[in-house]
Amino acid sequence: MINEIIKWKPVIIGILIAISLYIVSDVISGQNLVFSIFLLGGIAIGFMVGDNIKNGTINGIISGIISGIIVNIILIAMMYLQGYGAYMSSIISMIIIYIVLEIFMSALGGVFGSLIRSESAKTGINT
Repeated sequence: MINEIIKWKPVIIGILIAISLYIVSDVISGQNLVFSIFLLGGIAIGFMVGDNIKNGTINGIISGIISGIIVNIILIAMMYLQGYGAYMSSIISMIIIYIVLEIFMSALGGVFGSLIRSESAKTGINT
């Protein structure tokens, strides 16, 4: 039952999209686009899963959890290397809020991707 709902190939692709775009945007260029990155990854997941909104949301949540933890570990490491080690106790509460928002954005992207897929199927666009 669970293997029918969770599609691991789109989830892994969404995780790779989120992590690679985060590294390019935040680490290399210094621009923090993390929420739009998670939305974009969720849209890709929802479009690839394409079954219904529920499956797009569930796969988006799973991708958001995994990639959110990885992205925030990178963020904590960067902050620690920049000398913010003494402030880690106050930064952790911010990180938890970030993870929750990243999961929400990825789930919302999963919904949008499923809706895009269903609308393109209705109009006859080949997918």
